[in-house]
Amino acid sequence: MLGVLKKILSGVRGARVSPQEAVGYVNGGAVLVDVREKDEFARGHAHGAYNIPLRELRAGGTALLDARLPAGTREVVLVCQSGMRSRVAQSILSGQDARTYLDLAGGMGAWRGHGLPIARHD
Repeated sequence: MLGVLKKILSGVRGARVSPQEAVGYVNGGAVLVDVREKDEFARGHAHGAYNIPLRELRAGGTALLDARLPAGTREVVLVCQSGMRSRVAQSILSGQDARTYLDLAGGMGAWRGHGLPIARHD
């Protein structure tokens, strides 16, 4: 399994960013997309993040993002729990359109660890 993931991720184009760098990108107009499942998202996510689970991204690709994200979105910061699913999402999306896809290194664990705001939907 690990070998398969390494193969998938070896061709990924796009940067991994720290939580602080992600905040800078969002402040500059980037959009956060959380690729976790809806129940995970509801338990706590970065404020302002869009929830588009990885399985939906696999099926819908960039057309799904076009339908759900604000028009003109050029930079997307992808986030999951630990950074693995967001890296897979980055692999799927990179090079398919004019957007830049950034991966939040360490996922929501790193986000929380840096004391950044968390929103919940109970």
